Amino acid sequence: MKTNQLLKAGALLLLLVLPALAFLFLRGFGENEFALPILNPESGECAPNKVDDIHRIPPFSFINQDGQPFSDKELAGKIYVTDFFFTRCPDICLTMSSELARVHEAMKNYPEVVILSHTVDPAFDSAQVLKAYAQRYGADTKRWIFVTGDKNAIYEQARCGYYIAAKPATSDTELDFIHSDKLVLVDKEKRIRGYYSGTRREDVDRLITEIQVLLAEYKK
Repeated sequence: MKTNQLLKAGALLLLLVLPALAFLFLRGFGENEFALPILNPESGECAPNKVDDIHRIPPFSFINQDGQPFSDKELAGKIYVTDFFFTRCPDICLTMSSELARVHEAMKNYPEVVILSHTVDPAFDSAQVLKAYAQRYGADTKRWIFVTGDKNAIYEQARCGYYIAAKPATSDTELDFIHSDKLVLVDKEKRIRGYYSGTRREDVDRLITEIQVLLAEYKK
C-alpha cells in the first residue's frame, strides 16, 4: 500500500515539475539561438560587396532557359540556393543536379524558395540546351531557374559573388571546366547563410533542414 502511495506521489510530483523544467529549458535559449550564421567571406582577388559591413551578392543580369533576361531583381524577397554546373559534365554535375532535384521537391510548397543554377559552359549551354536539361530533372522553371550569359560575368559572379571556385576550360574543345561542388544558401537580403557539398547526400539533407530554419527566422 505504501509503495502504491509513493508511486502516485512521485508521478504527481513529476507532472508538476516537468512543465516548470521545460519552461526553464526553453527560456534558456535566446530567440536567435537556432538562427543560421551570416557568413562574410573575403578574398584577396575580390572587392567585397558590403552593406553594413556584411558581404551581399552583387547585382547580375543573365539569360534564363526561356531566353529571357534574368537579374537579381527577380529574386527580391526570395531565399535561394545557387550552384554552378554545365550540361556536358560527365560526373559531379549529375549528382549535384539530382540532389538539387531533391531540394526542389522538398520546397515545392514554399514559393519564396527558389534554385538558381548557372552554367560555366555558356558557349555550349544555350537557353534551349538549359531548357532541355531543366526538363530532364523535372524542374518547374518558376522555382528552379537555369541561366547562361557572358562567360566572364558568370565566373566573376562565382568567385567574387559567392566566393566559390570557378575556372573556364583552356580551349573550347575541352571539358576541363573547374567549378565547385558547393551549393550556396542566400537569404532575402542577399547574404550568404551556408555552404553545402552538392555531392554529399547528408550535406543536402542539412541544406533542406537549414532552409526550414531560415524560413522560420523570417516568421519571427
